[in-house]
Amino acid sequence: MDRRENAELYAAFEALLDAGPEPPLPSVTDAAVAGGRRIRRRRTAVALAGALVVAVCGVTTAVNVADSRPGPVQQPLAPPTPTQEPTEAPTPVATPEPAPG
Repeated sequence: MDRRENAELYAAFEALLDAGPEPPLPSVTDAAVAGGRRIRRRRTAVALAGALVVAVCGVTTAVNVADSRPGPVQQPLAPPTPTQEPTEAPTPVATPEPAPG
């Protein structure tokens, strides 16, 4: 680079600096506080969503386990009434003796 190029470059930088006032720099502390709040809100939202998912899974599991167990067998309160009269014991049938042979 020769001197003339340096002078042109210097003039370009001077033009940029003289163009207007510099923008104000934001406060580093304010940015850190805002970032911390954002992180805490996000962490709280994720924790609540996780707790809700665990609660829903627990309730669903409890309902399914309760439905899968067999219910108690209900015993009748009184013995069933007979629909017909009991018959007498059958008479024994005589077994034939084998014929002599």
